[in-house]
Amino acid sequence: MTGFWKTWMQVWCWAVLGFGAVLAVAVFPAADAGAKLFYDLVHWPLDGQSSFVEETRFTVSILGCVTIGWAMTMLTCVAAADALGAPVWRGFAAAIGTWWAIDSVASILAGVPGNAVSNTVIFALYLAPILGSGVLRAPAPRAA
Repeated sequence: MTGFWKTWMQVWCWAVLGFGAVLAVAVFPAADAGAKLFYDLVHWPLDGQSSFVEETRFTVSILGCVTIGWAMTMLTCVAAADALGAPVWRGFAAAIGTWWAIDSVASILAGVPGNAVSNTVIFALYLAPILGSGVLRAPAPRAA
């Protein structure tokens, strides 16, 4: 993946990392506005009545830390895929698709379909450079 699509993918990874940071800092009451806004958005309608409560502060913060680690792993995958090609892109796509499916179903079952919608937007923004660049069709490089 090169040029525009690679830049898109890197920006996508950094945006996921930024979202993780928003959740991670929610451990501090003075810095939890972003997490509260997210909770309000996924529990539509946007009405200022966030379901983010003190009892979830720790879990939300830890989820943010995991999301940061996930984003850093994805940045590593993007770099590795340049050298290793389609097999890495296919594994990366399978991992993101698995997250999307499981997280979205769980969100719907938990009564928070707004999170499934946000997952679908994130997934679509991931798929754009994957499908647009054709990296899944590229042959694997031969070992030396």
